[in-house]
Amino acid sequence: MLTIEERIALVSARLRLLSYEQVRQDFERKFHKPAPTRANIRMLVNKFKRTGSVVDEKRSGRPQTSANDVELIQQAIERSPGASTRRLSNELDIPRTTVWRVLRFTLKKRAYHLQVLHHLEQEDYAARQAMCHDLLQAVANEDLMNNILFNDEATFHICGRVNRHNCRIWADEQPNATYEWQRDTPKINVWLGVSATKLYGPFMFQEPTVTGVTYLEMLQQFLEPQLTQDGVLHSVVFQQHGAPPHFALCVRAYLNETFPGRWIGRAAPRMWAPRSPDLTPLDFFAWGFIKSHVYKNKVRDLPQLWERMYEAVAAITPQHLRSVFRATLQRWEQCLEMQGGKIELY
Repeated sequence: MLTIEERIALVSARLRLLSYEQVRQDFERKFHKPAPTRANIRMLVNKFKRTGSVVDEKRSGRPQTSANDVELIQQAIERSPGASTRRLSNELDIPRTTVWRVLRFTLKKRAYHLQVLHHLEQEDYAARQAMCHDLLQAVANEDLMNNILFNDEATFHICGRVNRHNCRIWADEQPNATYEWQRDTPKINVWLGVSATKLYGPFMFQEPTVTGVTYLEMLQQFLEPQLTQDGVLHSVVFQQHGAPPHFALCVRAYLNETFPGRWIGRAAPRMWAPRSPDLTPLDFFAWGFIKSHVYKNKVRDLPQLWERMYEAVAAITPQHLRSVFRATLQRWEQCLEMQGGKIELY
């Protein structure tokens, strides 16, 4: 507990425009004890600005938020609806919990996640409906869910631009918003495979762009040996979407030879409808889960990005896989009921 003298010293030092670190050093030299944290100093100064006093007020129940704080937060969120509570707290010198409480309960705002949406063409509805009908029949007759291996690639930038979970808009209702891309930032291209019982990967491509050749090399040198070791190479049903590297002639020739009649995709024995990321567990679960872990704190450099990637994938448990495969089935059934309509990713 700080004495009145100590509180006055902290506020006075901060009001002399000293940095927080200078305030803490000045405090420790003068009082010969550990200084309060930066957050506590900020709260004390903010209270002095609001009330003109450093003395704690006697009150019961939840602390009341001043009308001035509410107005400041409202003005800030109108200027920058995508600002995080951490950023608002730092800019306004208001505790982060207070910022969140004002946004959620006083201003009645909600944090809406941005989604990357693929616009459906008119012909996509019938294709998606036919695909889900075929897949659900295979589930019933061919034990598809125990054999299918979903796979996909994603690009991770140091700046965290593709992190859907940390990209949100504070608003009264679901907004329509665009995301401004940052170009030419350090990045890695990552491949991941997901089955009902196991994750394959992550595999980090060394090249800045994934091509048909580099994708084929990954399948031959990274995935196939693991499927062989697991004894599932001749039973797995390989699923991929229609990205250009997947459609390369060399890739399709390899898939026809390695998974004869047992792969799903563009121009495959079993068709995968275009613009359908909402129907694969990688898009509606895995990438969002991984990105929320990777970008929980700011990424310093590429080695740290790689390290966090492996940690995030390791955090996906068998329970997650069982749950997400049940959700995949439900999405196929829902798509069929919606006559091929789009399902929200989250």
